[in-house]
Amino acid sequence: MDVEKRSERGRNQVDAAEWAEQSLSLPIVEGTCGWGRLFQLYPDHLRVHGAVYELRHLTQIRPIYRSLLGLPSARLELTFGQQRVILRGIAAVEDVRKMVDYLLRTCPQARLLATSGHEPEPAPIESERTSADPAETAAPATERETPTALMRALAPTGWQMARRELLQRRQARLQEERERRQEITLSRQHGRRSPLKDPLPPVQVPVRLAFGERAYYCCQATLCNEQLRPFAPPEEAVRDHGLLILTDRRLIYLGRRCQILLGYDHLLQVIRQRNGVAFLADHWRRRELFTMRRPLECVLCLEKLLWRFQQERQLSTLMSVELEEQGEEETSPNHEASQRERRVGSEPVTR
Repeated sequence: MDVEKRSERGRNQVDAAEWAEQSLSLPIVEGTCGWGRLFQLYPDHLRVHGAVYELRHLTQIRPIYRSLLGLPSARLELTFGQQRVILRGIAAVEDVRKMVDYLLRTCPQARLLATSGHEPEPAPIESERTSADPAETAAPATERETPTALMRALAPTGWQMARRELLQRRQARLQEERERRQEITLSRQHGRRSPLKDPLPPVQVPVRLAFGERAYYCCQATLCNEQLRPFAPPEEAVRDHGLLILTDRRLIYLGRRCQILLGYDHLLQVIRQRNGVAFLADHWRRRELFTMRRPLECVLCLEKLLWRFQQERQLSTLMSVELEEQGEEETSPNHEASQRERRVGSEPVTR
């Protein structure tokens, strides 16, 4: 009986030792990161694709949680002394949370660095490792201060860029309302002559005009497409950059890729938009949109030039009609005299 008890006690001790060894050999957290790299967290060390890192050397923990197109992902940065291990592209977010909790409990010397979930991707400081170097380690902190990293650190964050964009939109809206209010005030003033009759000073342009033609407006303009495919980037709308010139006879656009000449007699429609002016001609299939800094100023100047062009055209028409009538009156007496001479010559002479 004593021998059987001793043998049974020995078997229990062996089973307990085997269970302890198995528990120590099983990883606490296991998963993949990056391009299928395997990482395993054990009670006393971390194994990343074959490389072993002791937890007693862990000094910093930095987890980053993100969500791209509704798919959650995580990134874990661990600092072991002078080495930095980056586990990026982890789809199992719960495993990362479990891993961070365990490291904070077992490594009191480690410090947790809190970061936002939508932080931009840091610069590629560490070089890409090959299969010969399985661990994703980084250089010391003194070698990580590259110009790219400094530029990214000084660049504005997401909320600053959004705030700047909102301010720009608000300023553009206020400028548009101010210009519209100024236009209404000028049109309602009593005792003031029509703004169309105000003189326009000529401007110098870098192009040779026709004889007697003068330029009265010149500005930087961008030729854009009005109709785009859905969710198209803003850069796709830009067609050309150049100079928009308004003369007393026509519209001239001098771009880097194309040139546009449009006489006022072929102009059908002018539409002022929020950031530009759209023109439609009788021989164009679609409207041409020109974006500029002050579209209201361009439209007011064009309105005066069109009014003058129509006045000159009507005046020239009236003058041509009067000249034709005068010519007919001058030719009619001569015609009657010639008819009389023909009649007298054709009458028979009687004696």
